Amino acid sequence: MTRNVRTARRDSSLREVARLMKEEDCGVIPIVNEHGRLEGIVTDRDIAIQAFSGGQPPEQLRASDVMTDDVPAATPDETLHTLVDIMAREQIRRVPVVERDDRLIGIVTMGDIAKHADADEELQRALERISSRRSFWSRLR
Repeated sequence: MTRNVRTARRDSSLREVARLMKEEDCGVIPIVNEHGRLEGIVTDRDIAIQAFSGGQPPEQLRASDVMTDDVPAATPDETLHTLVDIMAREQIRRVPVVERDDRLIGIVTMGDIAKHADADEELQRALERISSRRSFWSRLR
C-alpha cells in the first residue's frame, strides 16, 4: 500500500487536481472531506472525458463535478487476494484503503500487487484477468 497519498477536496479546481497528478506522477487523486474521510476519487480519465465532453468550460469545474463518489474501498486487514477480487469485480486498477470510519490511509494499485505476485501464481492469474478484460486487443484473440 502507498501511504501518505496526496488528496484533494470536493471544491478543489480540476486544474489543482491535475497539478497534483502531475507532481505525484499518478493517475488518481482521492477526494476527502475535512476529517480525511474518503468521499470519492478523480482519475485522469475522469478529467479527460468528463471535463472536455460536458457543457461547462474545464476552468469552471471542481473535483465534485467529475469525481466518482461510489468508490469500492478496502480496510488495512484485507488480504491481497481480497483486493484483487475487488479489482476484478469492479474492473478497477486502484483501491483506496480506509479505516473503519472511512478515513483514508493509503491506496493499493495493480503495480503494488504485481510486486508481490512473483511468488504467487494465483495472484499472477488474477492480475492477468483484470488487465485482459479491459484491453480491446485481448478481445480480438
